[in-house]
Amino acid sequence: MSADKLSAREAALIAQARVQLGKAPPARADSSATVQVARVKRTVPAAPAPESARSAPGADPAERLAALMAAARAESERQRERQRRLYLWAPLGFISVAGLWVLAWMWHRL
Repeated sequence: MSADKLSAREAALIAQARVQLGKAPPARADSSATVQVARVKRTVPAAPAPESARSAPGADPAERLAALMAAARAESERQRERQRRLYLWAPLGFISVAGLWVLAWMWHRL
């Protein structure tokens, strides 16, 4: 896959995998690449990693990279689902509070 088709997160995961495997030093030493790699490190899911990700350092880099990408996609999907729930319950809570306030105001006006 060409470099221009990779997202920033995928590029950071690939760089992280290369550094962990000792294949190559980080491509850039600028702060944006460091921040992206640090952001990826914080989003590791709580579920146990696949068997290929926990294997010895001499494991196939392609399998390890695929496992890291799958973990990142799973984390993204979990965050997207959490955001969908927030978009449902936040407006519902606001409308409920406003409705209760209107009912209390109407009760007070009697």
